[in-house]
Parts: sequence; structure tokens; C-alpha cells
Amino acid sequence: MTATRVRGKQSDRKRQRSPRPRQCRADAEVKTKEVACSKRKRRWTVNDVHNSVLKVFVWHVQPNYKQPWCSEAQTSSTSSAWPIRLNGALRVVTNAHSVEHAALVQVKRHRHEQKYVAQVLCIGTDCDLALLEVPHADFWKGLEPLEILPGLPKLQDSVSVVGYPTGGESLSVTQGVVSRIDLVECPTHQAQPWQLLLLTLGCTVTISNLFISAIVPATYAQTGVTLLAVQIDAAINSGNSGGPVVDQKGNCVGVAFQNLDGDEESAENIGYIIPTEIVQHFLEDFLKNGHFTGFGSAGIHTQALESPVLREALGMAKNQSGIRVKAVETAGPANGIILPDDVLLAVDGFKGVRLPASVFIIIIIQIGNDGEVAMPWGRVAFNYLLNRHYPGEHCEMQVLRREGSPKKITLQVCLERNRDLVCADAGGPDATAGSMLPRFLVTGGLVFVPLTMPFMEAAFGENFAEKRPAEMPAELLHLLENGHRRCADHEPLILTQVLASELTVGYSELEYEVLESFNGIQVRNLRHLAELLDGSKDTYLRFGFVSKEIVVLDRLKATQALASILAQNMIPAARSQL
Repeated sequence: MTATRVRGKQSDRKRQRSPRPRQCRADAEVKTKEVACSKRKRRWTVNDVHNSVLKVFVWHVQPNYKQPWCSEAQTSSTSSAWPIRLNGALRVVTNAHSVEHAALVQVKRHRHEQKYVAQVLCIGTDCDLALLEVPHADFWKGLEPLEILPGLPKLQDSVSVVGYPTGGESLSVTQGVVSRIDLVECPTHQAQPWQLLLLTLGCTVTISNLFISAIVPATYAQTGVTLLAVQIDAAINSGNSGGPVVDQKGNCVGVAFQNLDGDEESAENIGYIIPTEIVQHFLEDFLKNGHFTGFGSAGIHTQALESPVLREALGMAKNQSGIRVKAVETAGPANGIILPDDVLLAVDGFKGVRLPASVFIIIIIQIGNDGEVAMPWGRVAFNYLLNRHYPGEHCEMQVLRREGSPKKITLQVCLERNRDLVCADAGGPDATAGSMLPRFLVTGGLVFVPLTMPFMEAAFGENFAEKRPAEMPAELLHLLENGHRRCADHEPLILTQVLASELTVGYSELEYEVLESFNGIQVRNLRHLAELLDGSKDTYLRFGFVSKEIVVLDRLKATQALASILAQNMIPAARSQL
């Protein structure tokens, strides 16, 4: 009866309404177009994505890190990219390796003729992502930015790799499915985001003083790279790099960046994409800092505790799990906070989530005895939780420490970017992350450069780590695999060659020697060596090397001969920017 009366009243109101004015034809057409446009956005498909995939043309000037005062011959390459809307501004995303050492970057739209010059705003070498700006209004007319899917695809989800691979000039689309994934999207239902997160994790939640702590039993295995990657069976070829990988709704689920060679362990059609979680980390990093700062790291080395005898010896209870801290890097952020033989029990995994009532939430995730943590999508090495943080953020850690009787304590560690001693950055300790500036110093015919990954590739080939060429000294191999920084600004220096002259008689055969000291002082980095040379008043310049070789030059003669040595070898200056 009630429903009938309501319907009756509604019909009465309809009868009492005044007649609407008739729309003119032009207004009707405009509204029709607006409705069609909104419907089109809701029905965004892979075909619509095509118009938003860009082709990138880059001319590279590759430095010669072995002889850093000159460069290699200029080369060119093509790759793919896609537009986004970042904090209201239109930008372009591609791979870092696509625009490294770029002298000129141009982008071209699908089915358009004109190329537009682009500027590189940010390069994230750790995650192989780059952000470009195209300061031309005509370029953006009618170009729709792609939407980034906040979650990750599920196994067997259909995806499409869209880009401009080699073999043709037009756009290419390859389709496949997600065949292996480190993260899967959490299930959705009508719950608040923070409730969904806790329910999905299966956490036990306690609320005290507006603070929520959740502990998850831990363990997860991620092999190879530290950062997340999604494996798909769609082909990713040269030129696809930087292009979007989209789902059936046209949402970007990742960025194409590399494939596994077909001749490697009989692998075929194995491609890897950068998941959107990493992309969002990179973009937010740029918005916060104006440049790439990296992913969080504590600078600790650990040992699994799968042996029950070892756990008992460390004072662990039967219901406890964790990993032993076997070493803490001297120059790392955890030095003096976490101690060797501490047992790392749990790590802050989701700091920064807030409840609807602005209650701050920290979820502490327990570490398994194998060094892995349990996530909703599987198991991963506990370092993944540190990587979710930005350098400079504090991470809460729980450790078991034996001070008499074992005691569980909570520590705060201010994370830093993970930088190996033999670093992928060439710019030095004071440069921003990803700096590839080649540097050198020549004194008395001795050529010194920092020991970096770009130098190793220039001197011994890109696959030096696998082939281990005979000319690569054991000292370099040791630093590469086991070296740690003595201090925050420590970088090893290499005597790459000795320029032949009367001054350097007897030393011309020396090369690839690791510098240890100058006039008895331990050298920290290239700038420190320059300062020591400038301040030296000694009769001799004495260089000591890790191999126990020494080189001694007359200081005054070395100073006098430097200009002629540089001119003879066509070296423009004795030093680069340090």
C-alpha cells in the first residue's frame, strides 16, 4: 500500500510540473556530444590507447668512462612513451635507458607527422623510469593522458604491450597474459580502504592511543632484482621500451622495459614490465623532491635462521621468527642503531596509511626465519618493505637483542638510498641519484677515475660480471662483490693508465690499480684526492695501491710537466668537474 501511494504521489507531481521549454537544435547537439564524450571515457579500450602512445626519438652522446675527457660517437635510438597527468600538469613517461646521455629528445604522436622537442625532467636509474616535459601547446591538443591502475593485474589477466618496436614504423600491439607476478590486486568489497587492507592481510589489530599495530606472520621469496617486476608472455622487443602495458579496460598496469633472451635457458616470449606501484613511487618522489631520490634501504646484511639450534642459541622463543643481522654497513643508516647478532623480528610495512578519523596507522609485519614476509599476494624478501619507503623516511623495526636475557626492542631507522660501493651512478657521492657525469683527474701523467659500473662496462664490456675477463684484476672483483663504503662519501679510485713521458718511466705498464693512499693518507674520493694534491708541500707524490704497488713522482717536476703531457695526449684539462 505504501509503495502504491508513493507512486501515485510521484505521478501527481509529474502532472503538476510546468511544461519544459523546448531545446534548440544546437543545444541538443552540444549535450549529445558531451554525453557521447563521457560515455567514451567510461568505455576506454585498447583501441583508444593507441592515440595516446608516443614514439620517442633520441640522439645519445655516450661518455667514454675509460677516457672520460672524450665521448663516443653520437648514436640514435627510438623507443615508446605515454602521457600522464601529474599534479595537474601533462607529462610523458618512458624508460630511463631510453633517454640516458640524451643530446636531443623528440616525441611524435600516433598518426602525426610533426616531432616535438622534449626535455628530460627526471631520471630514475634504479627503477628505469624517466619523466619528460613537452613545452608545446600544439602537441597536447586532443591527446588524452592514460590512467594508472592503482593495483596490480592478476595472474592470467590479459594485457597488451603497445609501442613502436623495431621492424616497422607504425604502432605495434602484442597481446598476452600475466604469467608471473610478485603482487596481485587485493579483493574489493564494500569496506573502507583501511579495513580492507587489514582484512586482506589477516591481521590481528589492536587500538591504543590512536595507534594501530598489526602483525602478520612472515615469509615471501623474490629472486633476482630488489624491486618488483611483473612477467608477461607478450613479446617486448627493442623499441617497446617505455611503452604502456594496458589491461582490457585501457588502464596502464605497467611499463615495458626488458625481455629475457630466447636463447637463455630456452626461454621464449618472456617479458618484464615495471608495475604501477614502482611507477607511482617514482612520480611521487619527483613531486616531493624535484628529482629522483630512490628507494629506502637500511644497509644491513642478514642470515636466515632456519636452524632450530641457531635460533635457540640466539635466545629466540619457539613462537618467534626472524633473521640474524650478520653485518651493518659502516656508512649505512642503521650503523649504531642495529647491532650485529641482533635478530630482526618485524618491519614497518605500511606506514602512512590513515584511518577515516585521521588516526595514524602503522602495520608491523613479522619476518620469517627464511628472511621473507607474507603479503596478501604471496611471499617476498623483507627488503621489499624497506623499498616501499623513500630515503629520509623513518622505518620502525623490532629486534631481539641479547643484553643478559633476550629482550625485544623497537627501533627507528632513517632509511637511505641503497648505494653499492661500485655504484651505478657516475656523478659521485655528492651528486643527485642517477647522475652519469664522467669524472677524472690527471696528475703527472697518472689518470685516476672513480670505480663505477659505467667504468667497468667501458673497460671490460657490458657482460663483464659473467665473463670475468682475464685483464680484470682480482681487487676490482673483490670491491664489486664484497666492498662496502668506509664513510658516506667513500668511492674507490682507479689508476686507469699511465701516460708515457720522461716523468713516468718505469710505471707505464700499470693499469686498473685501486688507489689506497696518497702520501700516507687514506683517500676517500676523487675530490679528496684533488684537495690532497693541491695542499701537498712534500718533495714527492707517493701513491699507494691495494695491490701493494707504489708510484712516486717528484712533485715540482710533475707540476711542470703536466701541461705538456695534457697537450701531447690531447686532453683539454687536468680535471673534470669533481
